[in-house]
This record gives sequence, structure tokens and C-alpha cells, in this order.
Amino acid sequence: MPATLHIRWWTIGLGLVLIVPNNYWVVYMEKVRTGPYPTTISIFANCVFLLVVLLIVNAPLRRWFPRVALNRAELLTVYSMLCLGSALAGLDMIPVLVQMMGHPFQFSNESNGWLNTFGKYLPRELMVTDVDALQGYYRGSDTLYRWEHLRAWLPPVLRWMVFIFALLFVMLCLSNLLRKLWVERERLTFPIVILPLQMTEERVPFWRNGLLWAGILLAGGIDTLNGLNYLVPSLPAINVKHQDLLPYITQKPWNAIGWTPYSFYPFVIGLGYLLPLDLVFSCWFFYLFWKAELVISNAMAWDTIPDFPFIREQAFGGYMAILVFLTWTARHYLKAVWQKAWHGAGELTDETEAMSYRATLLGLMGGLAFLVGFLWYYGMSPVWAALAVLIYFALTLAVMRMRAELGPPVHDLHFSGPDHVITRAFGTGALDGRSLALLNFFYWFNRAYRSHPVPIVIESQRIAGSVNASQKRMAVALMLAVLVGGLSSFWAFVHLGYQLGTASKFFQGIWFGNEAYNRLATWISSPTEPNPQANWAMAIGFGICSLLMFLRLKLLWFPFHPIGFAISGSWSMNLVWLPLFIAWLIKWLVLRYGSLQTYRRFEPFFLGLMLGEFIVGSIWSLLGMVYDLPTYSFWGA
Repeated sequence: MPATLHIRWWTIGLGLVLIVPNNYWVVYMEKVRTGPYPTTISIFANCVFLLVVLLIVNAPLRRWFPRVALNRAELLTVYSMLCLGSALAGLDMIPVLVQMMGHPFQFSNESNGWLNTFGKYLPRELMVTDVDALQGYYRGSDTLYRWEHLRAWLPPVLRWMVFIFALLFVMLCLSNLLRKLWVERERLTFPIVILPLQMTEERVPFWRNGLLWAGILLAGGIDTLNGLNYLVPSLPAINVKHQDLLPYITQKPWNAIGWTPYSFYPFVIGLGYLLPLDLVFSCWFFYLFWKAELVISNAMAWDTIPDFPFIREQAFGGYMAILVFLTWTARHYLKAVWQKAWHGAGELTDETEAMSYRATLLGLMGGLAFLVGFLWYYGMSPVWAALAVLIYFALTLAVMRMRAELGPPVHDLHFSGPDHVITRAFGTGALDGRSLALLNFFYWFNRAYRSHPVPIVIESQRIAGSVNASQKRMAVALMLAVLVGGLSSFWAFVHLGYQLGTASKFFQGIWFGNEAYNRLATWISSPTEPNPQANWAMAIGFGICSLLMFLRLKLLWFPFHPIGFAISGSWSMNLVWLPLFIAWLIKWLVLRYGSLQTYRRFEPFFLGLMLGEFIVGSIWSLLGMVYDLPTYSFWGA
């Protein structure tokens, strides 16, 4: 067994210090400016870039001051902490919550009648209700650092931080519960951690590989050229960003496909090469499958039914099928965990885990109970609170499994969380006003799952195991990152709000608030009944995904992966389906006419595509932020 790599406490402190400017950068990129949007893809470009910076700084330290230099475990611990902090500051997490905290009090008027419709149901202790304190936040040219502003924001922020910490602690418990099964027994591949592990490998000459540098120069060169063209339009460019096919498709029923962009993102091609062939095939195949559903629905006039063919609901059913399957396959392991936790019996050992299995189970049950109690305390019916929390963690487990096993580049599942499922399955008329108001707050961490923190937690534990580092210290580092990352995410958004104005100079400063409260107003003013078509779509999605899993077990050659079915109908797949097709075709040709050794020989080139785009794209973002200039955004807008 290799020697244990020690994680010194001061390096965890370094990670905490770096989280603050990193989260400021993420919020500035994704909310103030028009991208790039690094937290909407599975591997965060900003964190890879900062890892490169750490490696550059660490190289002379290793030579001249080896006692100060970071070892591999410490570099990867800081990287993991930055990833978790970025997830909390990401497009689909805390910035959405901040937009919701004061929005109805600022924007309620006679036209929308928000406060008359739902004002009495709002959990005001969790919101910023002081309209005077909100004026500068929305208009800008003000400062957060006035007592009346701090007094308005600090109490609800601290209450939400308690909720966020409990939410992430439950995720850590789930990860700790399943780590040994997925990492040591099933040996899942965790494709997303390949790049940081390779970058920090000390014995393999990763950085001396010519193909790696060819990939870096190709992708970085494209982004350099496009960045210069953005500043000087007379210069040439190579457009790899998405463009819509729909304007070229004008006849019915074919134009029912809707927005269908095509793109050639180099880093997606690079990531796709690392993924299992059947998953990459299934991603683009089922993307076209969903488009075919839209065309057929239009041709048959079925799309006169609102939301038909209920793609989001079918995908949710697929996620639930994946959850049921992984629970069934883990049943013997979970029984062994139970025996170890309560009777100290069996072959499992937990001495090297982040927590003992008894502490893990107690933490899991206590954390779930606390989350339900939190929602109940602020007005939600305990039955609906429990159901919403359970649905959320069911989806969380499915996302965690997807990333661990196959590392899909996207898993956003837009508008498919418990807030959507409950109101579709039972109708809004089944819930009282207070429960609807609290359920509406699920929007901030369920609008989409692109920057979901849970995969980062299990991947961080996988990284710790790969470098033989302490799981306990990694867990402490992650939970400290939650505290600092959460608070710095609130701070960055609100600080920039008072400085620039979320309703004036932010690109996305109030959009999500409008979405959330328009929805709540509709829920309360126009109660709905259960939607049987949506419920049937969930059942059909569950059945299709279950059938795909059954066929994969029976037929080794079966090419369709159920995870591809579940993730390919969401918004982000629009941006990556063609790069994934290109990656699939390249990988298929390499394996068909070469060998596994040939595939591995070319792997550094595709890692280089990712690195080149992440490095140059991050540099353009930083230059734009520092000099307040519009610059090229390599991903997203």
C-alpha cells in the first residue's frame, strides 16, 4: 500500500481563503457578465484553471522550499474545496436564492398584485422585507456596508446558511454511505476526476506529452483567435459556439423540433472522448429521440395538450428508475452497513471512512429530520415537507450515481424537482398557501441540477482514496468549504448588487425572481387539479428506463444506456449533442480500427482540448473582469 499523503491544516486554510475570490469571480462571470458559465458543465473550468495556477506556483516551491510546497493530496483537496465553493456560487444555487429573498417586496405592484395574492403566506423571516434597504441593491451605486443594509440581510442569510449546511451534510452522509461500494467494490470510473488526477500525477510525465500540448494549442488557439476577433471584428475567427438550426427548418411538422442548436465546443469533444462509448452514443441518440417525439406529436396534433409529450416528466421517471435500480443492486451492501453500524458485525470496516457507519446513519436521519423540521417551522405542512425532501434526495442519489459511473457532461433536469413533480402529481389545489410558498423556495436549488454539489462530494472522496489521503480530513475540508463557500456566495452577489445594481447592470440579476414569483402567483390564484397525463408520462419514463436497464443486463451488446435517456431531454443537451456525436464517432473509429492501447495513446490530446479551452477561456474572463471590457465567452452565451 502506498504511503498516506498528509493533508496539513494550513492547506485547508489556503483553500478557504481561495474560495472567496473564486466565488466572487463565478458570480461576476455568470450573473453580472454574459458568461462563460463554468458551473453549468460537469467539470468546472475555473477550478481547473486555478489548479494550473497552483501547480505553476508550487513547482519552484517543491524545488527550493519543499517543506512549504503542497503535496498531491493537498493540491487536490484545495481543488475539491474550490469545486464545492463554485457549486454553491453557481448559476443554479445560491444566486437564485438571493434573487428570491427580496424580489416580491420590490416588484409587487397593482399590475401583478403579488403581495395581495401571496404576501400573507411568505416566510418573511427567510426574506429581506425592508424595501428601503433593497433600493440600492436593485439600483446600484450604493454599498452593502451600511448598518441598515447589513441588518436587513444578515438574519435571513444566516437562517438559510443553517439550511444549506444541513443539506450538504446529508449529501456527505449519503456519499460516505456509498463510497466503499462504488469506489472499492463496483470500481466505478468517475470520469470527471481523470483530468485533475492526471494533472497532479508526480510519477507520470503528463505535462511532457506532445499530444497533450497539441490539444492545448489547438483548443487554446481557437479561443485566442475568437477572443481577438471579439475585440477586433476584422480579425478572423473559428466559430465553435452554438447556432440554431430552426431558421432553416420552416415546414410543418419538422419545425416542431424547436430550438436546435449545433456547436463544436472543443472541451466537450475532449470530455466526450473520456466517457463510455454507450453513454456518449445514448446522449446524442436520445436527444434526437426527444426531437422526434416533438415532430410526431405535432404531426398527430397531440401537442394541443399543454406540455405534451411531457419530456421533463418522462426524464423524471427515468431518474426514479435509476434510483430504484441502484437501491436494488446495493441491497446486500446496505444490509452489511446496517449490521456494522448497529451490531459491529460483518466484513465491512469503517475505520478509514470519513465517519463511522453508525454516525453516518444517525447523521443522515438527523439531517433529513432537521430539513423537514426547518420547512415545518416556517409554515410548510410536515407531510408535504417530508415528501419534497425525499423527492429531492431521490434525484440527488440518481445524479450522484450518474456522475460516479459515467460522468455525463450535463445533468440539468430543468424544472423537474419536487416543486414541479408535487404540483403536477397532486395539483396546486391540494396544498395550502403557506405550503405552496415554502415549496416555491425549492426553486432555488431545484430549478436545474447543473451545479448540484453532491457529485463533487463523492468525487472528492474518490480523489482522496486515489491519492491515499485521509477521508476524515477531506470531509472536514468539504464542510468548512460549505460554510465559507455559502457565505462568500451570498456576499459576492449582494456586494455586487449594491455596487452595480441587480436590476441595472447585472445580466441576470432579477430574472429568476420573476420566474419564481410569477409561478407562485399562478399556483395560488389558479389552483389546479392533478395532471393525469403528466403522471402517466412519469410512469412511462420509469418503464422505458427500467426496460433499458433490463436489456443491458441481458444483452451485453445493447447500445442504449438508460442514463442517456434520462439526461438527454434537458436544456443543456441542446448545446453538447453534436460535440458528443463527434467524440463518439472518433472514439468508435479508434476502438474499431485500433485498440484499447491506441485509445489510451490519444487520451492526452483530448485532455489537452479541455485544458486549452479552460485556460484561455478563463484568462479572457479575468481580463474582462479586471479591465471592465466585454470579452469572448467560450461556453454559454
